Amino acid sequence: MGAEVIGPAATSADAERLIAEQVPDVAIVDYNLRGGELASGLIDKLNELAVRVVLISGYATLPVPPEKVAAVLQKPMVEEELLAALRAMP
Repeated sequence: MGAEVIGPAATSADAERLIAEQVPDVAIVDYNLRGGELASGLIDKLNELAVRVVLISGYATLPVPPEKVAAVLQKPMVEEELLAALRAMP
């Protein structure tokens, strides 16, 4: 799709270091990060920077307010679903 990938990042701190260097257009974020960390704070930071978030989650109910994410994909994620979600973004 012509995207430049600037990750991966296993923790919020890792992700924040990456976005300090280059703010992405879209972030694909698994809600459960390394060491049991949840991505709520990272999603808030991405929202502050106007970065669209594709949330990957295994939770039956959305773990964040729906207005904070551009798309939600359930685990196990299917590549075609991810590509479709990315194509649907403005």
